[in-house]
Amino acid sequence: MCGRSKDVIIVGGRNVYPQDIEKVAGDQDGVRTGNVIAFGVDGRHGAQNIIVVAESKGGDLKEIRRRVTAAITQAEGIPPKEVILVEPGTVPKTSSGKLQRSAAKASYEAARLAVLED
Repeated sequence: MCGRSKDVIIVGGRNVYPQDIEKVAGDQDGVRTGNVIAFGVDGRHGAQNIIVVAESKGGDLKEIRRRVTAAITQAEGIPPKEVILVEPGTVPKTSSGKLQRSAAKASYEAARLAVLED
């Protein structure tokens, strides 16, 4: 899949496209389709870790996170470091509805996401 090169997540020398992860996560029960953002954060030794922020429709949050993690791991061969479920309507988008990965990453790094607790 094509994507903006600055959004590519590099894990173990492999390019992982956030759009692919977002599609897989958005197809899971309990996740609001089109309201998922994936991005990379720096981990140890320069490798990036995958973070997934998804709006939840409600339900067993622990089970939703487990399903999303399993689906991404199966599809990409790499498990996300973290799957964060947030309140509906809180995934940052532009006025035209495009996902804002950099804004989501900044909110994650500043611990400002509207995280749903188990």
